[in-house]
Amino acid sequence: MVENQKKFNAYVFISTFARSLIETFIPLLLFKYGYSLKEVVLYFLIYNFIELIISYPLVYIATKKGNKVLAIFGFIGFVLTQIMLNRMYKGLSYLIIIGTLYAVYRAGYWLSRRYFNLKVIHKNNISSTYSVVTIVNQLALVFAGYIGSLFLDFIGTGVLTLIAIILYIISIIPLFMFKFEHDETNTDVKINLFKTLKDVSFNNVYIFGSYEILNVIKFFFTLYLYIYVKNTYQTVGLFNLVTNVSVMLFAFYYGKKTDGKKNYLKLSIILTCLVYAIKANAVSILLVFISLIEGIAIKMYEISMNKEMYSLSKKFEYNNYNLMYEIVCKVFRFVVLFICYLFIDDLKMMIYLSILVILVGIFINIKKIRKKDFEFE
Repeated sequence: MVENQKKFNAYVFISTFARSLIETFIPLLLFKYGYSLKEVVLYFLIYNFIELIISYPLVYIATKKGNKVLAIFGFIGFVLTQIMLNRMYKGLSYLIIIGTLYAVYRAGYWLSRRYFNLKVIHKNNISSTYSVVTIVNQLALVFAGYIGSLFLDFIGTGVLTLIAIILYIISIIPLFMFKFEHDETNTDVKINLFKTLKDVSFNNVYIFGSYEILNVIKFFFTLYLYIYVKNTYQTVGLFNLVTNVSVMLFAFYYGKKTDGKKNYLKLSIILTCLVYAIKANAVSILLVFISLIEGIAIKMYEISMNKEMYSLSKKFEYNNYNLMYEIVCKVFRFVVLFICYLFIDDLKMMIYLSILVILVGIFINIKKIRKKDFEFE
């Protein structure tokens, strides 16, 4: 287990660095090329819809061929996405193509990464182990985005995407060096999404789904900083740098604090929503300061939520649980983005709607599942 943890950490660090060089800036590349705000939101909507419908078949493949196969799907999607970023043209067909390729990459990457994360931490202390993974993740994030912004502002997309592809290839090596007591494939597993959803309960489903709206808010704020603060990639990269530094410094301390029975989930939801509401109206130095506090708030929220998510995962067969989580996340994202695309024209109002969806979580209690732990290995 210790060796697998080290290999997983190496995989997370290199793959996160590779992805983060350019991933954050995709909506900005589209906007700068000439796509409108609504069209950029449509791209993100398409991506979430495609990822929603391919999650089930990908998990089914994983039960037959193993989750490493999903990582390969993710790699192919990543490479093709990078190629298409260098072949940009105006039109709905491009949004569909780039959204679909991005969905294949993200689904393959996150389904396999979450599955192996579940396996690696299964017999370890959840909060401490997850906080270590978080720090490794943040170490990669701290400078990757800013480095990527410098390349985009001064060199161009081509060189940056080539570097990202090379690093992504390197990241897969430790993934294929994992060694578990039993093979990860299980041809006897039956994918039963609706039963898993029923057993998990509505309360937990809402907490999981609303948490993933954080990614929608981050997507909106990438555009917000570029449109309303300064029209450079460095602006976004710099603010992300500030946020990620505070995340990294806070992660391990808070992970240790949640090792006990006490959880700060509701407090972290309130703090996160408050920070984003202020950030949407902040200017100058206040915007920099609130970005620093943002890192603390979202990491407190993430670790608190993931402690519950990983604790609950021990009660279920992991492929079914992984699929459930993926479907729930994409449904929540899709609904919010669909409403934004059809009915909201103002970027701030899109942010406020997303904040409201998350804030509802303070009125919902995590429901403990009274069933025996699933024997994973």
